[in-house]
Amino acid sequence: MALSISVSANDFKKEFETKVRPLLEKYCLDCHDPDDEDNESPFLEAVTLEDIGKYRSSWRSTAAQLRNRTMPPKRKKKQPTEFERVELATWIDNYLRESALKMPEYAGSITTRRLNRDEYNNTIRDLVGLDLGFSASFPMDGGGGEGFDNNGETLFLPPLLMERYLEAAEQILDEAIILPELKLSFDGSELKPATSNTPERVLAPGNKVYQIVSIGKRGEYSVTVKVAPSPKKTTLFLKLDGITARKFEIDEKTTELKAKIRLTRGMHSLALVNGKNSESVVLQNLSLNSIQKKVQDRQRKAHESIFKYSPESNDSAGLKAAAYKNIRQFTERAFRKPVSEDQLQKFMGLYERAAQRGDSYEASVKLALKAVLVSPNFIFMIEDMPTTKGIHKISDYELASRLSYFLWVSMPDEELFKLAEKNELSKPDVLNAQVKRMLKDEKAYEFYSKFTGQWLGTKDVGGKVAPLGRGTDIGYTPELGVSLREEPVYFMKHLIENDKSLLEMIQTDYAMLNDLTAKHYKIKGVKGRHFRYVKVDGVQRGGVLGLGGVHMVTSFPQRTSPVLRGAWVIETLLGTPVPSPPDNVPTLKKKKKKEKLTIRQIFEKHREDDACSACHNLIDPIGFGLENYDLLGRWRTHEDGVKVDASGVMPSGEKFDGPVELRKIILGQKDAFARHFVAKVLGFALGRSLLDEDEGTIERMVGMLKENNYSSQYLISSIVMSTPFQNRQMVEHKPVKKAKKH
Repeated sequence: MALSISVSANDFKKEFETKVRPLLEKYCLDCHDPDDEDNESPFLEAVTLEDIGKYRSSWRSTAAQLRNRTMPPKRKKKQPTEFERVELATWIDNYLRESALKMPEYAGSITTRRLNRDEYNNTIRDLVGLDLGFSASFPMDGGGGEGFDNNGETLFLPPLLMERYLEAAEQILDEAIILPELKLSFDGSELKPATSNTPERVLAPGNKVYQIVSIGKRGEYSVTVKVAPSPKKTTLFLKLDGITARKFEIDEKTTELKAKIRLTRGMHSLALVNGKNSESVVLQNLSLNSIQKKVQDRQRKAHESIFKYSPESNDSAGLKAAAYKNIRQFTERAFRKPVSEDQLQKFMGLYERAAQRGDSYEASVKLALKAVLVSPNFIFMIEDMPTTKGIHKISDYELASRLSYFLWVSMPDEELFKLAEKNELSKPDVLNAQVKRMLKDEKAYEFYSKFTGQWLGTKDVGGKVAPLGRGTDIGYTPELGVSLREEPVYFMKHLIENDKSLLEMIQTDYAMLNDLTAKHYKIKGVKGRHFRYVKVDGVQRGGVLGLGGVHMVTSFPQRTSPVLRGAWVIETLLGTPVPSPPDNVPTLKKKKKKEKLTIRQIFEKHREDDACSACHNLIDPIGFGLENYDLLGRWRTHEDGVKVDASGVMPSGEKFDGPVELRKIILGQKDAFARHFVAKVLGFALGRSLLDEDEGTIERMVGMLKENNYSSQYLISSIVMSTPFQNRQMVEHKPVKKAKKH
C-alpha cells in the first residue's frame, strides 16, 4: 500500500482516513487499543485528523518508533513492510510540522521558581560584588523539563534550603559590610545587678555579675578584666551565655585578665563568676573589643556599593534618611523591580528596631538587608500572573530578568534596569541591541557553560566522569579533565559570538584548543592554557563529535561504548528518544583471556540475541562509526592490535565508513537537528518544560532559521523576540495521557 506525501489539508484528511489510521490499527491496535485501560500510548484515540492535535506527543513518539524499527515489537508476527514504515513515519512527521505552522500563538505559563545554585551565586556577585560560592552548602539542583537545572517544576524549596538561605545571607553581609570597631567598657558598678556609683565592685565568693552585649558580626573578640591583686590565689570564671569560656587565676601580682572568644551575631550574656571556695575579688572594669581584620579591596568595594548614600547628619533623623535610601536601592536591585512603600517600611522597621537597641548605623542597615536576602522576592523569580484569559505582555522589568537569567544566568545590570524604568527595553530594536551587547559581555560565559555542559552532558567531565583508577597510566590528569570540560564551552562561545552556522556543531574545520587538549589530540603549535581558534582537518576534530569530553561521557570508565555513543547522537543531536532496554536483556559477554576482539566484535555477538537486535540495529551503527575515538576521545586506528572497523549501515540502508561520512549522514537530518536544538535553547531560556502547544513557535523558528542560514545569533534573537519569551497567559491544564516510552 503506497502513501503519497501531501501538504494540502484535504489530502492529509483523506490519507488519514483511508490509509494511515487503517494501517496503524492493523499493526498497533492489539497493544494500543483505546478501550484498554492499561494502554499508555493514546495515539489511536485520534479518530479524526483534527484529534491528532490532542495527542501530538504520542504521535511524535509513534513516528520515531516506526522510523527506528523498534515498534511493533519484534515478537509480533504482523510487521509493517519497510516501505510502510517509512511512509507512515513521513506522513506523521509532515502532518505534525504542517499543522504546527497553523497553531495559534502560545505563551504558556512559567512556574514561579527559585534561583538555582548558579543563579544565586551570580546574583550575589552582581548585587554586592562578592564571588565566594555562598551556595556551596545548598542541596544540589535537579534537572527537569528540557534537561536543565533552571526548570521551575523541579526547583523545590525544602526546609533545609531555607536554613541555608539564612546562613548564607549572614555570611554574605558579614563579608560585604564593614562594621565600626566594637569597643565596650563597663566599670564594676555598671555590671548587673547594679550597685553603688563607685567604679570598683567587690564580688563575693559564689556571686556573679554580667552584662548583655549586642554583637553585629560573627568573629573573634577580646575580653579584658581589670582587677585588684589578691593576696591569696583566687579563681574567676568567664561565662558566655551561661557556658564557661575561660578560667582565670588571680594572685598578688594580677591586675589584668585577658581572653579571646568567638561570638555570633546577636545578643549575648557576658558574665564573671567568683568560685564558691575563692576569696572576694575586686572588679574594676570589664571591656569587650572586636579583633579587626585587614579590610580587603573587594570588601571595601562591596561596602561602598551598599552604602551609596552618606548621612547628611549623624543624628537619628539623618541616619534614618540615609538608611532609607540605601535600603531602597539595594532592595530594588535585589528584587529586580521597583518596591512599594509598604514593602520598604517592613525593612525600615527592622532598621529602627536595631538602631533603638543601640546597634551601629551599619549594623542596623545590615539587619534590614538580611531580611531582603531571605525574602521570596529575592529568592524567587516572581512575575505578576494574568487574571484574564489570553496572552499578556510581561513588564519591562520582568523582561529584563528573563533576558539576564537567560544570557548571563544572573540579575540585570544597570543598563537593563534603566531601559526597563523607561519602558524602552521591549522595543524590538532596543532589545536586539541588548542581546548583541550581552552576548559579547564576559558574563555570557555563564550561558555558554551552563547550557552547553547540560545539553551535551559534559558538565561533570573531570569530576564524576573520569577514568577509573588508572588515569595517569593512560595519559589522563585532573587538569586535562578540566580542559576537556571547558573545550565544548569555548566552542559554543566562539560559534555564537562570531554568529556561525549552527550546523558547524556537526561538521567544521576548526577547534577551540589550549595546550593540554592540543597535546592530547597530538596537534602541534598550541601553547598556553587559554583556549583559541585552531584550524583542523575536519576528520579527527571539528564539531561536537570531535570533542574529547563528549567521548568521555559516552564511554565507561574502562572502555568505550558504541551503545552510549549511538544513543547520545540519536537523543542529544537529533532529539529522538532511545527506547529503554527490556528487562530480559542478557549482559554483554566479556572477552576471554588472550582473545583479541574489538568492542565492535563483542557487540556484534551481543546483537545476535533477538532481545537485543531491534534496538542495537538502530544505535550500534552510529556508535561503531565513532570507534576511532578511545575512551578519552583520542584518535586510534587499532584496538588491542586489531584494526578499528568504523563502518556502519543505518536502518534506512545508508552506509558510511568513519566519522566523516557519519557526520554527512547526520547533516542529512539537519532539520531534525535544528528543531531539537531550537527546543533545547527555548526550554533553557524559559526555564520550563515545553508542551505540545509550543510546537507552533518551534516550527516557525526552524523555518526562519533555515532561511537565515542557521545563524546562531539569529536563533538567540528569535527566542528573545518570541511570544513565549515576552508574554504569559493563563493555562488550563487538561489531563492527557502521555506516550509510554518503550
